[in-house]
Amino acid sequence: MNKKVSIVFHSVCGNSYIMAKEFFDEFTKHNAEVQILRVNDPNYSELARQFNIAGQYKDKILKIEEASAEKLLGSDIIIFGSPTYYGNVSGAMKSFMDSFSPYWTDAKFWGKKTFAYTTAGNAEGGGDMCLNAINIFAQHMGMIPVPAPADLLIGQNFPAYGLIHYVGDYSNLRPSREVVLAIKEMTERLLQL
Repeated sequence: MNKKVSIVFHSVCGNSYIMAKEFFDEFTKHNAEVQILRVNDPNYSELARQFNIAGQYKDKILKIEEASAEKLLGSDIIIFGSPTYYGNVSGAMKSFMDSFSPYWTDAKFWGKKTFAYTTAGNAEGGGDMCLNAINIFAQHMGMIPVPAPADLLIGQNFPAYGLIHYVGDYSNLRPSREVVLAIKEMTERLLQL
């Protein structure tokens, strides 16, 4: 059975987009029915001027279809990616998550598998709390958060609640080889569920 996968991301500096694209490419290699959607950020064009990577990918990001809860209803697996803001998801991602409230009472997302990833300036930046926020949201919606497996975590600086890409103080570091390999491994494991 072909899995239907949705990858929803908010990207300010461009790094969350790069990770979303890695997930998209991996799911595509496995012939999954996959869509990539961006969270609306009315300030993105202005923000893209401030960050080099964001500026590089601005046009590609803005061409991606905007996410809505409705567009995710047919998904078997939903990947959520957000930059870390003060130990939480970004404001745009929080607004997107809040838009699910009409679906909560009818449990429209019950049983869907989810996986979380984030980008954070450094290991002390609260990325693990951001991942927790995504997973708690998913649980409130009745979704099933899928943890990163222990064998993927050994020797890495990833918590069990998802993947973190540490972007550096100026958000200028691209995903490491370890992050890209973890995305590949998580894609394969998610498709086995």
